[in-house]
Amino acid sequence: MNDSTYSYQFYSTTQAAWDAMFEALRAAKKSIFWEVFIFVDDRIGEQFIEILSAKAKAGLEVKMVIDAIGGRDFSKSAARRLKEAGVDLQFYNRLQPDFRVARWISRLWFRNHRKVLIVDEDVVFIGGVNVKANYQAWDDIYLKIAGLVPRPLLRGFAKSYISSGGKKDAVRYMLKLDDRRGWHDLKEKMKFIVHSPQFERQKVSRKFYLRALALGKESVNFLTPYYAPDKEFLKAITLAKKRGVKVNIFMPLRPDIKIMELIARAYFRLTIKAGANVYLLPKMNHGKAVTVDDKSGLVSSINVTPRSFSINEESGVYFNDEKMVAELNGIFNGYKKTAQLVNQEMLGRQTWWSRIKDWVASWFDRYV
Repeated sequence: MNDSTYSYQFYSTTQAAWDAMFEALRAAKKSIFWEVFIFVDDRIGEQFIEILSAKAKAGLEVKMVIDAIGGRDFSKSAARRLKEAGVDLQFYNRLQPDFRVARWISRLWFRNHRKVLIVDEDVVFIGGVNVKANYQAWDDIYLKIAGLVPRPLLRGFAKSYISSGGKKDAVRYMLKLDDRRGWHDLKEKMKFIVHSPQFERQKVSRKFYLRALALGKESVNFLTPYYAPDKEFLKAITLAKKRGVKVNIFMPLRPDIKIMELIARAYFRLTIKAGANVYLLPKMNHGKAVTVDDKSGLVSSINVTPRSFSINEESGVYFNDEKMVAELNGIFNGYKKTAQLVNQEMLGRQTWWSRIKDWVASWFDRYV
């Protein structure tokens, strides 16, 4: 779809997103900046490494930030190959030895969960897509926007790059960028979210999700692979329900992480009691998205979990372009056709054993 100032494209599978990323990277002429949580140098990762290396050798500015935990399976040999080709590769929050154990444990929690690829400071991919061959068959939500890249994403990348050990002089211009011509037109329909809880008093991610429930008039849709809501989120669902708003929460029937399935199920009763519909998707879906009526939407890296709301570095794009919202709502409507609606019959009678399992699972929610 096109607009006078920008164009965009939604991708609803990991493979489709990768294909579009390959195309954009091959067409890069000036620069490539990439923040990613999980990157494995397997048969898929190797394809990205080859393109990045070739572009760096051709003289393009190529910088990457990979989370040290998410990138734990990224081999030293792959890192060496990228650096030898000229790629400026940094790892976010390496777990360096520290005799101050309390400080080391505290730092362990801070992860860069963003998935943002910026090509030529003109094309941006943003959403939930990582790089690992096992994810090839997954559904996901990724959004490509071409035409203008606003200052927040470049500034967010620069800050992650510096905190990961990169030289400030190499990205100083990103920190000082002025609004570009046309940005004010774009800003009317789109706002990029760069979430850094360590440096913010207000948790932007959590605030947005609560605001979505507060502003909804007819329906609010949430897509999340992992679900561990807090009391405020459940209360906001109840208030929305009282106003006549339909709240729909979509998540995979079988998440890739077993503990996340147990945690999510521990909250099903409370979520349904609060007034939301819970839809279970037959395929693994790693997407994170929100729509509010037919007025606004969000595509992001943000899960409905305490970590995403309050600890992780996250990113997203909020938009009130009605065509974009209609397309995203269309994706949600497609999910609904194959999803299984959770009901009390499915949950069965709550026994003492089920209460114990739910309590144990919910105790772990603070860590996810």
